[in-house]
Amino acid sequence: MVDELTVINMFLEVLGQPRKLFSYIGDDVAWTRKAVKRDKFVIKVDMLVGKTDVPRGMSLRQAARKSVVACVSDFACKGVKPWGALVSLGLPRGFNEEHVLEIVNGFKDARNEFGIEIVGGDTNEASDLIIDCIMFGWGKNVIRRDGADTDEYVLVTGDFGLPPLGLDILSGKKKIKSPRLVEKALEAVLYPRPRLNFGLVVGNRKLVTASIDSSDGLALSLYEIAWHSRVDILLYELPINENLKNYSELSEEEKREYALYGGEEYEIVFTCKPKDAQKIMKVGEETGTPVKVIGRTVEGSGKVYFKGEVVERKGWIHFK
Repeated sequence: MVDELTVINMFLEVLGQPRKLFSYIGDDVAWTRKAVKRDKFVIKVDMLVGKTDVPRGMSLRQAARKSVVACVSDFACKGVKPWGALVSLGLPRGFNEEHVLEIVNGFKDARNEFGIEIVGGDTNEASDLIIDCIMFGWGKNVIRRDGADTDEYVLVTGDFGLPPLGLDILSGKKKIKSPRLVEKALEAVLYPRPRLNFGLVVGNRKLVTASIDSSDGLALSLYEIAWHSRVDILLYELPINENLKNYSELSEEEKREYALYGGEEYEIVFTCKPKDAQKIMKVGEETGTPVKVIGRTVEGSGKVYFKGEVVERKGWIHFK
């Protein structure tokens, strides 16, 4: 079993010390000198647990990156740039330096990809792998869930259905004959890509009225916006991934279930005023982000409809 001091030293060897904006790793607390008038201090915590969040076939390096992605995706949908993170590790007995090095490299991947600094954390022994990521940043315009009004467009980045299918492939629940579909589904699970650049631009330009990260599932995300904003949402279509949509050996009901309720997409679900829709599409082109209008808001009390029927309010809910 690797000891705590060795873990800390491995972090320092691989990641180095943060930029001068932040305190050095090794003190009792971490601090930053950044203070911007009128900016909001934004903070987020997300916990990754091996049993529930690390599927069979996901490496420790990928799991560590995913723990950061979960926080980055929430910052993306709020239109806020993440600046730094504290990470705490719960390591099962038997983890050695090779295991820890893989985790640290996952954090390094995330740091380089998203431009954040790892400024400290904690370690302890646990019965399962636990990675707790606390992320922080500053932003002037934090996009809330409750800002949608009636007669607005409902939009999403990307498409839906591949990650939950990938989870079923990894667990052995599904046997898929299409090599391309398998490749795309596994990539979506093992290397999720949050829409940070898109979120920052639309947030800065104040083009979005309400927004949420979709990792708990499309249906649940839509319900959160509808309920908090006190509107109903009428869906025109489901943004099912084309590879999944064209695979004939899955029923239409299965495809719908994956797209609506599977989760793990790390896309942005949001609303906008009709006059801003074309500007948002332009941002999508600028940032290389697929964007699609999937519905609109109407007067109501927080329900979601598709083809005249109420969409079931379900998705990924812990302890349920």
